[in-house]
Amino acid sequence: MKYLQRNLLLLCLLACTLPAIGQSKLGHISGDFGFNGMYYMPDSLMNAKEVQEKVRANTWLNVNYTNGGFTAGVRYEFYSFPLIDFEDIGYKGQGLTHYFLDYKNDFIQVTAGTFYEQFGNGFALRAYEDRQLGIDNSLLGARIRVTPYKGIQIKGVWGIERKNFDFDYTKRNDYIRGLDAELSFGDMIPKMSEKGFTAAIGGSFVSKFEKAENDIYIYFPIGDIESGIIPKEKIPQNVATWAARLNFGYKGFLISGEYAHKNNDPNNTNNYIFKDGNALLVSASYSMKGFGVEASFIRSDNMDFRSQRDISAATNLLSINYIPSICRQYSYALIGNYSYASQPNGQIGVQGQINYKIPKGSKIGGKYGIDLTFNYARFHDVEQKWVPEAIANGIESGTKGYTSSFFKFGDNLLYQDLGLEISHRFNNKNWKLDLAYNFITYNLTILQGHASPLYRGHNVMGRVTYKINTKHALKFEMDHLYAKEDNGSWLYGIIEYSVAPHWFVSVSDQWNYGNNEIDQRIHYYNIAAAYVIKTTRIALNFGKTKEGILCIGGVCRSVPASYGVGLSVTTSF
Repeated sequence: MKYLQRNLLLLCLLACTLPAIGQSKLGHISGDFGFNGMYYMPDSLMNAKEVQEKVRANTWLNVNYTNGGFTAGVRYEFYSFPLIDFEDIGYKGQGLTHYFLDYKNDFIQVTAGTFYEQFGNGFALRAYEDRQLGIDNSLLGARIRVTPYKGIQIKGVWGIERKNFDFDYTKRNDYIRGLDAELSFGDMIPKMSEKGFTAAIGGSFVSKFEKAENDIYIYFPIGDIESGIIPKEKIPQNVATWAARLNFGYKGFLISGEYAHKNNDPNNTNNYIFKDGNALLVSASYSMKGFGVEASFIRSDNMDFRSQRDISAATNLLSINYIPSICRQYSYALIGNYSYASQPNGQIGVQGQINYKIPKGSKIGGKYGIDLTFNYARFHDVEQKWVPEAIANGIESGTKGYTSSFFKFGDNLLYQDLGLEISHRFNNKNWKLDLAYNFITYNLTILQGHASPLYRGHNVMGRVTYKINTKHALKFEMDHLYAKEDNGSWLYGIIEYSVAPHWFVSVSDQWNYGNNEIDQRIHYYNIAAAYVIKTTRIALNFGKTKEGILCIGGVCRSVPASYGVGLSVTTSF
């Protein structure tokens, strides 16, 4: 505990001292500091377990130095006693986790050290960070970006992917290399933009190298066969992925698409089959004053791409690429428990959305009009017809696995969402009303591993915001999620009071009133307050967090139940 306190004190002193020296004639120092801690208390009723170190925290400090086109940066993270949900995913340790040197001008940018990068939609490469999810798959190596002509950009990367706090890169036998190029015709030909046209094409190539040092042993107790072996000579050490993308627009119309292909990549997430992977994303939209429509199609099959082939699909560790989620992302508390996680190894789906504004000044729209949003999304698994070798052996490992018709939906429904949102500001502009209804269908077995039927839930949300004056505002929200499956129906309510620009306080509660087990009809209450001054935010909360999943942009992780007092401090300089 003394070690924890000493390191936290050091980081706080650095965060307070650096702003004082942030500006000088020799350059500019900037950065940010974050502390997210909690005191844990056990609660057997909600399965909040007692932990050995009751006080835990995630702490980091970023420091960047800039002088003209030159930038250098370093980050120190202290996660030796992390929040319990980060420890569960192996995000535990401390040290310098991010350090780089970068130089750029109008023609070239060169980076050495750790960096983040994305090619296109991320089908081939997405090295990024998301603190809430505990994801940091930065690359340690080098990157070059070249802009030989306005509208033309070429990028090249080489690096080793971060693996939590395992920094002994000398023992790694894997690395990534990639190239990306994009031509933006609107920038190259200004007259196109003047006439309302936008157009761009791009392409990516990424190759992963991982030395195959051992045979892969597969155990399958089927019939008289007890185990199988995939010899290391058969395992591909270089796995290539390429992608091509296109964007075209004219005034209010826009269409974009990207297709990716991955060579056979036997790994733990696909049960070591030798099938090629592919992914396709196509989106189209049209908008005009008061009206907009958008539709998307996505298919991904065997596209889980990792630096190390033995990593389990249950973790987001060492993911090279990213398959985006096209379904609508909600901030509602209850249906967030059933957010859809994108399935790289098998999904096909569509999403559509219509936005319409009932005009201002009309009898129905009133002084400010009414905003309506209707959306629909549906996702299935892909069709799978097992190859003869897999059928004969009773196991797909070591074979090409299966074949699949590209545009055919599989038999299993993964997720469906039908939603309607209404937003209206009354003639007295101090009052605003938001209403929403969603009917979701969620495959608990495939998406969360529960031995349960399809989950069907009806969610109704109502939110009233009252702006008392220029500084004071009050918000009240109620959600009701009606369902028979899983844990039954839920109620959620929150009252939030804010005093701009400094204070915020809220009281909320989630109540699982529909649980069949009476003693599990738990109130998950939370009391929170925050104070903001300039670039510093201090927040305090007390309450319960239920066990479930946390999803951001189609990427999800499990969150254990917890109960206690939390303190969060963030600042930038």
